[in-house]
Amino acid sequence: MTVAGLASVLVAVAVTVVVQGNGGSEGGHLAANRAQLKRACGGLLPYGDLTGRVPDAVAGRVEQYGTELEPGRESRSLVNCAVTWPGHGSVRVAAVPLIGRMPASVRSEDLVPGGRGPRHEIPGLTGSETDKDDPWVLAECPAGLRGQVRRTGVMYVTALVDLPRTGALTEFRTAVHLANGIAARQKCGGPPLREPTEVVDPYKEHVTEDHTITSVGEPGRNQPKCLAVGPRSGFPGKWTTSGDLQESRLLGMCAATSSAEDPKQWDVTAISAAGWAGPVGDSAYAQYRGEGESPDFQDGRRKTTIEDTDDAGLVLWARSQCAAGPTYHQVGVGFHAEAYGDSIELTRTRRARLSADVHKAMNAYLGDPEAWPRQQHCHGTRLLGEVEGWQ
Repeated sequence: MTVAGLASVLVAVAVTVVVQGNGGSEGGHLAANRAQLKRACGGLLPYGDLTGRVPDAVAGRVEQYGTELEPGRESRSLVNCAVTWPGHGSVRVAAVPLIGRMPASVRSEDLVPGGRGPRHEIPGLTGSETDKDDPWVLAECPAGLRGQVRRTGVMYVTALVDLPRTGALTEFRTAVHLANGIAARQKCGGPPLREPTEVVDPYKEHVTEDHTITSVGEPGRNQPKCLAVGPRSGFPGKWTTSGDLQESRLLGMCAATSSAEDPKQWDVTAISAAGWAGPVGDSAYAQYRGEGESPDFQDGRRKTTIEDTDDAGLVLWARSQCAAGPTYHQVGVGFHAEAYGDSIELTRTRRARLSADVHKAMNAYLGDPEAWPRQQHCHGTRLLGEVEGWQ
């Protein structure tokens, strides 16, 4: 969901301000537009980053609302603000308390390196950008956010900047600046988010502010936290692992593939592992359940025929108490499966072996001292059930 889309589903009253310059409609608006930018959105935009990109040709417009901008007014937004220069660009930001389902996808296949689409992230920052979702970040507020019906300690912040010489880095910096400003005003505790200095494609490249791409291979490769889903998983073969770079308490992603040249039927050739804590966990589980891919949705139903060998995978879910709160874990294994005919029939013995393999992968992931669950002090784990990829 875009920032503009988020605005459309939030019920609130918008305030519109137009700044008239002294030079009519053909320029002369620069000073007024810069002054407007500095005041807009409650003064929470990164003025130093944006002022040099403000256009002169037209007068700017501001539309804004939210409890941080209009104390006492009811709104689901902390800040929802758009500064636009018609035909010449815009800055749009939004911050909401994370209550309920996240607008952006946090499915593991959308966040793990080499997943379903191009994406960027900031090392050490919980957030992402994909071809489906505008840049977003999560900021924790340990003391909670004031003025909310339900207590929450996490805010979801997005930014979309359409100005010359800007890109993902400017957008992430804008989102971080907004999040830190709100957290400081709310006095909600915790350290501020680090100001980003570079954007990383965790699969293949670095992208600098001037859009220079510096190839660095795959910076997400072979991280210690991901060795449990590959070399230390207990499955034979040579494994290549990759993982996110976010160093987050709220989520962690890893994936591994085997380089076996001639795998045998039903060998494990791919493993994935993901963890989501607090309200992010609730969002992740809801996103999978919405697609019929949660254990309670399948509810123990079993299918003994695999029509498409690409679907020969099995996922196991678990739930723990971790540093950032109740946490969902998801571990999946992919099998080498060849159909001699139109489909594969699973015997009871074969199905039991597949189940044993996914449980083995989960145990390796939960028990490894360098993996995300142990790093987040997860305990009290209970298994929730399996999800068959061939359902």
